[in-house]
Amino acid sequence: MISSDQSRPTVHTLVADEMPRLAAALGDSPETVIAHYLLVTGACNAWCVDGIDGLTAAVVQAELMPAEPTAFGTSAEDIVRIISHVAGWTSILVPAALARSLERPIAVAAGTLAINTLEDVYHVLDGPVATFDRHPDVRLLTPDDAELLGDLGALSSTDTGEMIVAAAIVEDQIVSLAHTFAWSPAHVDIGVTTHEEWRGHGYATSAAAIVSEEILKQGRTPVWSCGAHNEPSMRIAARLGFRETSRKVYIIPLKKDS
Repeated sequence: MISSDQSRPTVHTLVADEMPRLAAALGDSPETVIAHYLLVTGACNAWCVDGIDGLTAAVVQAELMPAEPTAFGTSAEDIVRIISHVAGWTSILVPAALARSLERPIAVAAGTLAINTLEDVYHVLDGPVATFDRHPDVRLLTPDDAELLGDLGALSSTDTGEMIVAAAIVEDQIVSLAHTFAWSPAHVDIGVTTHEEWRGHGYATSAAAIVSEEILKQGRTPVWSCGAHNEPSMRIAARLGFRETSRKVYIIPLKKDS
């Protein structure tokens, strides 16, 4: 007879050589592309319940963004088990289907009963980039632009070549750029940023269009993810021809003075 202690699910902290196995177990989708990249490159901490086979829950925490770990799986109870092993978080991105059942346990784990929630929206571009007039100040960058890129030029390359970056350049300064942020065998996530004073010129849309085209040339699917509240980002995705595929939910415990 198995004792209750022996049958209780246990949280397993993954070591480096187990992380690619977890990436494979999570599958290759718009929701998993960032976690896949973190796991394959080892740039994260990761946990699962009772091993990778027959996975019911996992949490991936980026080393560079420990405050926002991402949970995967089908068991809210097992996700809660993992959370007690994760340090330094202020919000947790969870499967939409489990969000309601996780709200109170995550709040309690944070020492509060007050939370906010925020939907994270995933889009893909599975056809050509929509046609529109592109801004003449935006172009694809090359290795010769390393000095112009500064710190961005030191980011990791993909397994099919250097990172794809397109930028708006005004007076020899980058004012907006789009770049490949994370990748898996089938998907590539795009990151976009524009200096506040240069927003509204169409720079981000033009830069993202160029990067999306280069990803499609690789035979991969561009992924666009953003908060549902981020209307400018949602508009860019729609203008480029991206379609929504799914949503996850950030559960954000509130401090007593919030």
